[in-house]
Amino acid sequence: MTDLYETVRYTGFPFPQTHPDRLALLARMHGLDPAPPGGCRVLEVGCADGVNLLGMAASEPGLEAVGIDSAAGPLERGRALARAAGLENVRLEAVDVREAGADLGSFDYVIAHGLYAWVPDDVRDALMALLAEVLEPHGVAFVSYNAQPGAQLRTMLRDMALMHAGPDAAPAQRVERARELYDLLAPWATERPDAYGGVLEHELGRLRRLNDAALLHDDLGAVHRPVWLREFVSHAREHGLQYLCEAELSELEADRHPEGVDDVLDRVAGGDRVEWEQHADFLAGRVFRQTLLCRAGVPAEPGDLVRALRRGQAVLPELPARHVTECGVRPEASPLARAMASEGPGLVSLEHTHVRVEDPMARYLVRLLDGTRDRAALTEALVDAARDGERLRGEIADGLEHNLRVLTGLGLLRA
Repeated sequence: MTDLYETVRYTGFPFPQTHPDRLALLARMHGLDPAPPGGCRVLEVGCADGVNLLGMAASEPGLEAVGIDSAAGPLERGRALARAAGLENVRLEAVDVREAGADLGSFDYVIAHGLYAWVPDDVRDALMALLAEVLEPHGVAFVSYNAQPGAQLRTMLRDMALMHAGPDAAPAQRVERARELYDLLAPWATERPDAYGGVLEHELGRLRRLNDAALLHDDLGAVHRPVWLREFVSHAREHGLQYLCEAELSELEADRHPEGVDDVLDRVAGGDRVEWEQHADFLAGRVFRQTLLCRAGVPAEPGDLVRALRRGQAVLPELPARHVTECGVRPEASPLARAMASEGPGLVSLEHTHVRVEDPMARYLVRLLDGTRDRAALTEALVDAARDGERLRGEIADGLEHNLRVLTGLGLLRA
């Protein structure tokens, strides 16, 4: 596994859903008392070139970030980026998760993005053991993985591609032969009336858009074993951890399913949150999960952004200078972004840092943000808006909670 990551470069990216801002807000919304993002310790397991951690370190100078990985090449590229950006609060170390332990220290947030479903069972178990060993009492762990039942469809295309490539194909040949198969199948997958044709068309569309590195590592690697949520949570419980929630804020929307579905799930689950989510996966054909864990025994409760605002659990951050308009937010180019851009194409495009905000309610909230740097005043304005939607009138009166999630995703609202 290490040799493959050494020879075929897998470019890292910042993942906003793993940022302590997001994790702290979700933890507070669920009754925990997490460390503030500006003064926390973060560990990323399987960090590759560490770009995700570098983004955090650049945005939070008081944050201490540690990344571990077993592939030396990506780690050295990450260290070079950190030096170019002048980041002294991030450390990248060559450590196999099976050999990692308490000597790393304790952490408020631990991230394992794109690891659990792509490693052997002993590495999975070592990861859970590490989380249990280093996580602070009110700490939060982020673990993403391909989920059943939907990812079974991806497994089918993977098995077909590997069979077509042959058992002795080198990595580059594996990718080449897989693309050859996709081209062969594509004309026969368009507008077919049967279910198999629909699956082929959907999956081929995704696979043919992937670059070679992503295709090789994500879909054609040595291990690719999706898991059921129930199976994942059971494994976590064996190590003294419990299910908290999902990292995507949209997962908190009570009406994310068609009318009546939640009532059915309530009856089936009988008050068990994990069973509720597992049966929701049955209905949706869930493909991927980004699950948050915390220590067993820590009281947790369902989360709600409006309630978090009213309790003072969510406030506006101390923001750097930004240009905010009705149509979007353009952050100032950071030293990290410039360092990444200098690495060559594919890492970051500075001209594409503009984030469009099309929704009328979101534009209203962004204008509020642009009008004040007083966090308490803006928080109070949002609470007032939540309490009395009529004062906003018309189309901007709808969707307050959804758009608070939008703003949180943009980094404009935080714990």
